[in-house]
Amino acid sequence: MKLPSVLRCGLLSSLFVLACAAQDYFPLETGNQWVYRSGGTRVERPLLLEIARAGMFEDRTYYQLEGFPNGPHWLRINEEGSLVEWDSEQRQERLWYAFAAQEGTTYRTFLPACCGIARVVSRKAKVSLPLGEFTNALELTYPGVFQVGIEREYFLPGVGLVHRTENTGGPTIAVHDLIYARIGGNTVLAAAENGFRVALDRAVYPPGSQALVRLTLRHTRANPLRLVFPSSQQFDIVVLNEKGAEVYRWSSGRFFIQALTGVTVEGEKNWAGNVPLTGLPEGRYRVEAWLTTTGARAYAASASFEIGM
Repeated sequence: MKLPSVLRCGLLSSLFVLACAAQDYFPLETGNQWVYRSGGTRVERPLLLEIARAGMFEDRTYYQLEGFPNGPHWLRINEEGSLVEWDSEQRQERLWYAFAAQEGTTYRTFLPACCGIARVVSRKAKVSLPLGEFTNALELTYPGVFQVGIEREYFLPGVGLVHRTENTGGPTIAVHDLIYARIGGNTVLAAAENGFRVALDRAVYPPGSQALVRLTLRHTRANPLRLVFPSSQQFDIVVLNEKGAEVYRWSSGRFFIQALTGVTVEGEKNWAGNVPLTGLPEGRYRVEAWLTTTGARAYAASASFEIGM
């Protein structure tokens, strides 16, 4: 498997190898998320999957999957290594994916938006994704599909579903490629992206305390990002009360050298500022923060917080 430079494994490479060895093609844990880039000749909605919570049925633990058709669905990996759904009406399990089946095996499946028949094509399939090229994918096809339904899927061990092609009526198709996966609380795969966010160290602050505001610019595309600032100031932060009135500005009273400065971003860069909350009454507030680059404001975000006991 050729791993792209954007591969991130929160448990580091050693545990990624363990995950691959376990051949877990659909990791079930509360909080797991998968985001897909959708394309093709007909795309009605993006595909986003998430494990929302766990629950018990017949003394077994299942996990609620959101984002699949006709959902949500309660799933678990059974003793044979297959992904099954709990059918609450029939009070029985129904097979989705026979992950442990041998290559060439055809089996009956109750997977939504499917023809009812699945075939294991290969366990060492090559698949090209926005994340890179992989040669250890599990490839499944659905030979009974005609005009509407899932036609082909690829899975990576320790990651989950990474590609789906489905017929959407007549000659049209929809293609979904994984661009982001968060497994076990860690980002394990992320495609090249450019984004900006603001984070606070708390949601609720005691009166008279201070908030730590972090500004994060993530740029993982091929070419470095060059930022130009009209002075030595690179960011600013304001606090607004519930009425939208400004009650604090980070740059107020600070001195900045009036000369062009530049910063190159490759990967991720962070800025941080302390915001004193002294004198502010209890209530709800909003922080707005941005990079003070030349030209129009290109990188800005906000976050809410409360002051209270």
